[in-house]
Amino acid sequence: MKKFILSLSLLISSLTVFAQQNAIYYEVSFPNAVHHEAEITMLLRDVPSGPLKIRMSRSSPGRYATHEFGKNVYNLKAFDGSGKELKFTQPAGDEYTIANHGVSVSITYTLFGNWIDGTYAGFDETHAHMNMPATFIYPIGWDNRARKVKFVFDEKQNWKVATQLKPEANGVYAAPNLQYFMDSPTEIATYKTASWEVKSADGKMQTIHLVSHSNDEQNTIDNYATMLKKVVAEQEAVWGELPKFDNGNYYFLHDVLPQYAG
Repeated sequence: MKKFILSLSLLISSLTVFAQQNAIYYEVSFPNAVHHEAEITMLLRDVPSGPLKIRMSRSSPGRYATHEFGKNVYNLKAFDGSGKELKFTQPAGDEYTIANHGVSVSITYTLFGNWIDGTYAGFDETHAHMNMPATFIYPIGWDNRARKVKFVFDEKQNWKVATQLKPEANGVYAAPNLQYFMDSPTEIATYKTASWEVKSADGKMQTIHLVSHSNDEQNTIDNYATMLKKVVAEQEAVWGELPKFDNGNYYFLHDVLPQYAG
């Protein structure tokens, strides 16, 4: 138990380095991806007094149906800044309340994911596919705080990160608030890409990327990108312009293998 507390304290100390300006910080790793699991830590700083309520989302961008994402969360634990475990209640299947806590709280949990589509999350030895509402727990009422997330994986895997989140130093990715974070799906894999440039409404050049985690050869990806360019061009024709993409890039995530949902 002492070793566990020490390890957690070191992790919290490490996370604190990246959790600046009261941002909510996440760290995600995949030590048991073979069994479709991700290990996630959320660090909260400057926690106000009173009950701290956290939850998993029941909705997702572009989806009208509700989804019980909390059903895939287990092994959830809460700790204070010294690594002491905190008690919590679970008033609903996807909601947790911590009545007594300090100004720093960390939450750890295991997430199961084995459904690869635009709504859920999926993990295996070849990749990590994350729809953010299906992946990340969050504190209720903290919507305006920035989010920062670090993905931890073995360099030998040669994985790369594709996401609309803003890349920062030390492998950290950022979002200005909850809504931006939840609308930034992420693919981590050894993927192939096809990219092309377009002009934004203000005349600046920006890049659209097709990111494909599949068994396809590069020429197949390139042919698919050619068809995708026509879709983008038609969108521009309909609306009269293309939007200004954050960070000058837009990513289409294409995750197609025989065993995936789509």
